[in-house]
Amino acid sequence: MSSSIFDLMQPEIETAAEGCSELRFKVRPEFTIPGGVLQGGMIAVMLDMAMAAAGHGYISTASLHCEILRPVEAKVVIVTGRITRKGRRIVFAEAEMRNVEGQVLARGTQTAVPLR
Repeated sequence: MSSSIFDLMQPEIETAAEGCSELRFKVRPEFTIPGGVLQGGMIAVMLDMAMAAAGHGYISTASLHCEILRPVEAKVVIVTGRITRKGRRIVFAEAEMRNVEGQVLARGTQTAVPLR
């Protein structure tokens, strides 16, 4: 039985245009540490997924950098991804996580390899 990270995370895709994306995630209890704060690795996954969606899933992460700006206690987060530069052999992307009030919670950047 096979399952993808997409199946696990269950994002709602608000936008998935060429070069940009907006995903909405429900912060489920199994994604949190004691105290109800979103676990850092889950934040990285959500940022990475938004950047991958901006690349229409045709990029593979080579390096990923995340900055968690404040504890994520929201029940829903909105993550936008954007391709900042795309070449034949390397792609650069960035992402930002916000709560529904618009407060920035985390940011990420990645270097990726195109799969096409």
